Amino acid sequence: MTTHAVVPVAVPAAGPKDILVSEIFSAIQGEAALVGERQVFVRLTGCNIRCTYCDQPEALERRPGPCRVEETAGRRDWSIESSPLAIDRVVEAVGRLWAQVPHHSISLTGGEPLLQGARVVKLAAAFASRGWPVMLETNGTLVPPLRAAANDLAYISMDLKLRSVDGETVAPTTQTTFLRQALSGTATTWVKVVIGPDTDLVEFDAAITMVAEASAPLASNIEIFLQPLTPFGAAASAPTPDQVLVLHERALRIHPRVRVVPQTHKAIGQL
Repeated sequence: MTTHAVVPVAVPAAGPKDILVSEIFSAIQGEAALVGERQVFVRLTGCNIRCTYCDQPEALERRPGPCRVEETAGRRDWSIESSPLAIDRVVEAVGRLWAQVPHHSISLTGGEPLLQGARVVKLAAAFASRGWPVMLETNGTLVPPLRAAANDLAYISMDLKLRSVDGETVAPTTQTTFLRQALSGTATTWVKVVIGPDTDLVEFDAAITMVAEASAPLASNIEIFLQPLTPFGAAASAPTPDQVLVLHERALRIHPRVRVVPQTHKAIGQL
């Protein structure tokens, strides 16, 4: 009788099993294309830039810490857990809120979600496999993790950074590459530009032109949302009404689909 050696079957690595999270809750989206929609927000911890107007300083550092998890959708009845959380636990917490109130989608926000690349890929896949549409809110600087997660994203809300407003130096070439990658996939994509009282007009025009040129070859009807700065932290003042009108006009002369949408959740007292 001939015997055969047993060849062990390679078992794929399970991958990362936990993720740094700041909070999980149900709220009303206050920005850009999905303004007014009910979402479950999963705020991840850690960001690779430091905008002067950032209103989530507690989510900037990629390190363990407390995470608050809402028990009842929209009631702010928090339980406090230790982050990082198991990815399965995040899915469970989102599922509980999702079942309580009809939600439009899940917002993966931060911080910068893609800073936890492999973990975000796994989390987005878990959400998508359950039929929950996923919106990624991103600063548009980390291309490889976007490429890996693209198939499981329904929406991409990309910030276009202006040095004259946020005080950071984000390379326009990086953001161009990111936008083209986003537009090459199936996710509905839009661009958000925070505008402030010191917005540099040359920089602004170049940014709007980049979006128009990057989207043109793909016959994209991509929308640009101008978001007047909400004073916070080191950013002490908003643009004047006249400045907003001027910037809107300049953008419309370059790209036909530009809307002004402030942070409406701030106006109605939402998180």
